[in-house]
Amino acid sequence: MPFGGTCAPCFPGSLTQPAPNQPTLQPARLRACTFVRVSTSEQAEDGRAGLLRQREEVARVIQSKGYALAHQIELVDVSGTATLFAPEVQDLLVRIERKELDVVVTSEMSRLLRPDDLSSFSLLETCKQNGVIIDVGGSAQDLNSPEGFVLSGILALMSGSERMTMRKRLEASREAKRAAGLCPSPKITLPLGVEFLRGNENRWIYTSDVAPVIEAFRIVDEEGVRNLTEIGRRTGLHPRNVRYLLANTIYKGIRSITKMRSSEKAIGPTGRQKDRKKIERPEHRCLFVRVFRSEDQAVSDERFDRVQRVLESIRESHTVVVHERHRGSMLTGVGFCGLCSLRLAGKTRSRYLADGSKSSGHYVCSSQLGVLKNPVPRCSNSWVAKEHLDALASKFLECCLDDPEFTSSILNFAREKQSNIVGFSIEEATKAKLDDLSRRDARIMAAIESGAMDVHEAKQARLRLQTQRQALLATIERTTAPDPGQVELQGIAGKIANGKAAWLKLVTPREKKEFVAKLFSELYFRDQELTAFRLAPGLVGGGVWKFASDMPVILETPFRITDPDPEVPEGMRRCPTCKEIKEFPAQFYGDRPRCRKCARAACKARHERKRREAGK
Repeated sequence: MPFGGTCAPCFPGSLTQPAPNQPTLQPARLRACTFVRVSTSEQAEDGRAGLLRQREEVARVIQSKGYALAHQIELVDVSGTATLFAPEVQDLLVRIERKELDVVVTSEMSRLLRPDDLSSFSLLETCKQNGVIIDVGGSAQDLNSPEGFVLSGILALMSGSERMTMRKRLEASREAKRAAGLCPSPKITLPLGVEFLRGNENRWIYTSDVAPVIEAFRIVDEEGVRNLTEIGRRTGLHPRNVRYLLANTIYKGIRSITKMRSSEKAIGPTGRQKDRKKIERPEHRCLFVRVFRSEDQAVSDERFDRVQRVLESIRESHTVVVHERHRGSMLTGVGFCGLCSLRLAGKTRSRYLADGSKSSGHYVCSSQLGVLKNPVPRCSNSWVAKEHLDALASKFLECCLDDPEFTSSILNFAREKQSNIVGFSIEEATKAKLDDLSRRDARIMAAIESGAMDVHEAKQARLRLQTQRQALLATIERTTAPDPGQVELQGIAGKIANGKAAWLKLVTPREKKEFVAKLFSELYFRDQELTAFRLAPGLVGGGVWKFASDMPVILETPFRITDPDPEVPEGMRRCPTCKEIKEFPAQFYGDRPRCRKCARAACKARHERKRREAGK
């Protein structure tokens, strides 16, 4: 048979088997990254969710699947909702985008992320775009397949829901313990000299450290000492802690819980958890529980009340002194330099004005202070007295309030926005929710009578129902949408509705500063003239004045309240004191700004002032 007529069956294996000495090709191993995480340092030692168990789980998956270990990640003290903020995860995303990894191996999806918003899914989105597989406890999920896409999303959502459920249960349990007079928090959160014995005792005691606190109460009550620093020196307490210790009601036997942690995320720059800030509790959630008997309390009620009155008088005196000494600056945060666009800083140092009087402070460009993180060349914008620049801003604001087109655009937008917030109709579902709350309240009462629910737990449950009921009743009161023209405007719009009179009624710099900050976000000054402005965002909506809030508006003619100074010819200089143009440098001392005549007068006045002060 000719060569062209041969067929594969005549040479079995010739097309599929390699030559006798040719090596067999092995499939490439998938490059894997192991991901291990615990939310707190304490969990690192926990046998159930600790690092050791997770390491063993991912190692078993790596060995059984034959993955090539290319990278390892271990996170400690990182919440599942904040994994994207950790630098290790940011490095992981970079490696994925560089096609350096094929698989991410983790023991549970909750270790990889616990989403509490849509932004948390960006890690899965990056894996999907780059074809990276998520291996969860040995079950590989290809996000580009319909089954893997759905299952991975469900696992992530379930882990996020599990976290929310655990957090609510934990907080409810802690709140019930607080209401029962127990202590669910660690020892470090307790005040000085107070301790809670756990276990079978479950009671509060005073330790030997309470002695300096009792002595501080005695010094204030019996000796009449008002200086908190002196009290701290005599008792060994830190002066900053004295005021808080003297105001703590636990020393008269009552534990007051008036603050709570905010629900906002508290994440450090490395993704690690920080303490969430404390906020005031709603009035209906404040707890006042007696934890010491009257005969065991450290300070008597009478002495505690007398000390509180002393602290209140100290606080009032301090407020008066601070108000008189630190009046604030009206344009800090709003004023900008018209030359370099940096912020203006308010300085309290006084300087003599042209009429010989002292100013209450000055504004100066931040570039002249040397306080910026990235230093810039010093700006040539001169120091300006607060009186002059505040008066200039006040006059400009009055001109704006006198413009009917400007004020009407603000008021119309405010009425429209407030009507949208206030006016809505209640649905039948709202009334159904009220009925459901009543039924739930009845079930709680029945559970108390049958002994199926603890009294303290029931109290907290009824408190939550009461909060929901109050919110629903508040919505019923706002069922009718008012006429937009009859809406009573609140905030800055309500003041603008009164015109220039509302501005003229303001007295203190703090009130004026608040008004200016709500009307303008940026005001640019060059010497004693206003060159540009920008309205506060969300003030005018989408009307004809919207452009003024999108970007600074440069004034063709700078706004002034005094006539501009004439131009200075070459070889001449204007004296800032007498405003006369004189020959330079013949009529000046070197490079000093004042002319010779004004400098001699200022020197003479300074010497006479020192002589008078010495005579006193």
